[in-house]
Amino acid sequence: MSDRQTADGGRFDAFRALASRRGAPGDRLLDELARARLANPADSATWSPAVASGLGLPAAAALGSATFYADLAAPHGRRHVRACTGAACFAATAGRPLDAVERALGVRAGDVSADGAVSLQAVRCLGHCYAAPAALDGVLACTGPGAADQVTGRTPRAAPPIPSVDTTGDPVLLCAGDAAEDPWEVWRRTTTASTPAAVREQVAVSGLRGRGGAGYGVAAKWQAVRRSAGTVVVANGDEGDPGSYADRLLMEGHPQRVLAGLALACFACGAGRGRVLVRSEYPAALAVLRAACERAYAEGHFGPDVHGTGRALEVEVCAGHGSYVAGEETALIASLEGGRGCARARPPYPTERGLWDAPTVVGNVETLAALPWIVSRGGAAHARRGTASEPGTKLVSLSERFARPGVY
Repeated sequence: MSDRQTADGGRFDAFRALASRRGAPGDRLLDELARARLANPADSATWSPAVASGLGLPAAAALGSATFYADLAAPHGRRHVRACTGAACFAATAGRPLDAVERALGVRAGDVSADGAVSLQAVRCLGHCYAAPAALDGVLACTGPGAADQVTGRTPRAAPPIPSVDTTGDPVLLCAGDAAEDPWEVWRRTTTASTPAAVREQVAVSGLRGRGGAGYGVAAKWQAVRRSAGTVVVANGDEGDPGSYADRLLMEGHPQRVLAGLALACFACGAGRGRVLVRSEYPAALAVLRAACERAYAEGHFGPDVHGTGRALEVEVCAGHGSYVAGEETALIASLEGGRGCARARPPYPTERGLWDAPTVVGNVETLAALPWIVSRGGAAHARRGTASEPGTKLVSLSERFARPGVY
């Protein structure tokens, strides 16, 4: 066996092997680095080794991640502002998305003011494309033509909700109000009175394909995972494509649909663990999902004995740290383990060896959010929508350059 391969022919990952021997502290590494970053405006090389030491990891483990993720590598002042340079904000400012914010703050993107009071970081998309341009002052959004004045406090902050429209009459994803079936009731009914095989069958009939871009058949992906106690399902909320903010709408406005969909996927795949990765550029979505997850535990949807079935389901909502590449499924898994969010060679595929070498199914937020509707109404109802090769519905995001921006 070479030093680059494992006994079963897979690639050897030194960070994963060491972290696993130390009780997998890597899954805490990025959060610890983020906390240390807030208290250390200096270059990450000066403070990240101490974080690694505290977790029993070599200095290189922390330094590698601290220099890879934009949020950790960017200089931070006592006040940190992120300005969007994505496609919608670029178009809304005639190709100069940073100019007004730099003038307002008196600091260039990528720098800290001389007194350390404020720093400015350029990011690619903040998910406010319908109200561009946009900036985040800490976790508070400032949007529209006056975003720079909002950052300085000259005008009140403006962060309008995402406009959304459904004309189908029975929306798969944008259900709300009294007419909408509670997705948690679908989950309770399924976990107490149905079987994983029945859920898998309905999803196969539905023809549901992944909504994250690859369009891979969900039933086929589920079929590829070996159903074992260690199986993990990951909801990918790292929506980094410029101009797209449909996942942000779902995570902020319909968190119960996202989490119930994750639970249904765990049930179908025999998984006892679920993870949701939310990109750091969506701080409101992160807070909403974490609060919804806490409520789900309190109401018995998650925990060691889900609705008295004896079945355990443990779910955690995790924050990203600024990496477009980490939206790819193997890179996302690497980031959840605390490593650099780089894509890994395949095979082995995540369904064989994913998070900490466990069988792992990664699904886009929009994909998982469709599951409560499919399970409730049946796969055939979903398959009747769309086209034969692309059944169902798809959310489409329109930026502020359109006459009526929003999600449709």
